[in-house]
Amino acid sequence: MNLLFTVVDVFTNQPFAGNPLAIVYHEAEESLTLATGQMQALAREMNLSETVFVTNWDWGSRRFTLRIFTPSTELPFAGHPSIGAAAWLAGRDTMRESTSQSIDLVERAGLVRCTAQWTDDAGHATLIPPQLPEQSGTEAGGKVAAELGVPVSALVGDVEVWSAGMAVHCVELDQPGRLAELQAPALGGPLGSWELCCFASGPGEDEITARVFPLAAGIQEDPATGAAAVALAGRIAPKMLRDRGQAHVAIQQGAAMGRASTLRLHLLGAAGRLEAVQLSGEVVAVSEGRWLRVPSGD
Repeated sequence: MNLLFTVVDVFTNQPFAGNPLAIVYHEAEESLTLATGQMQALAREMNLSETVFVTNWDWGSRRFTLRIFTPSTELPFAGHPSIGAAAWLAGRDTMRESTSQSIDLVERAGLVRCTAQWTDDAGHATLIPPQLPEQSGTEAGGKVAAELGVPVSALVGDVEVWSAGMAVHCVELDQPGRLAELQAPALGGPLGSWELCCFASGPGEDEITARVFPLAAGIQEDPATGAAAVALAGRIAPKMLRDRGQAHVAIQQGAAMGRASTLRLHLLGAAGRLEAVQLSGEVVAVSEGRWLRVPSGD
């Protein structure tokens, strides 16, 4: 099998920042016949937060099927693989222009509509998530504060659970400087089944500082997490859209890991009600290669 891969850094325009993503595909843009276990083994070998496989190509409709894996599990939807893959696919179109192109991604959570463009070794993409974020519950902050190593008084309100394809526990903190004080929760600890997004408003207007701990996916901390950003849109909309119909929000993540990232949300709604959300970010290519061996399908 002529199996290739490209690694791109997502949510940054600087190589070796942002969140790296491996894109695995057939050299002739044919469908992949890899079994789930083979994809999981390749993702484990890459050992990045996510590896995406382009399993089916349709340039006529600009629709591509993706499967997304962490080193330990498959995900139904993830923002950083979607943004990275959409921008990279736009660059593979031999008929591409400098303007944005429509790219549709079929993921387990549903259809993810994107616009993307690519020039030389860098690009940009915007996506509409498969669904609007919905709240599914709340949690008391006591055990969360204890695991993060901060006083309960540092938390603002309850821990709210929001999902736009992946459930995320959103933890608001009282100030941006608090993020640097957090201790990363232990994998397999009391919060080990959670996707945890810790955030605070600021330091700038319409800016959020965040750290994300995707513990349920077997990752202690992530430098840029699109699914968490989309879920967070539901959490922040009542404040951001209280007195206006739209807001452009920049989420700063990854600084604690030495991989600064900027994720951008465009919120649309009224009277604090979220009616639409888009996620966007920049992408830069850093490496490419060929798989010399493929694990068995046993």
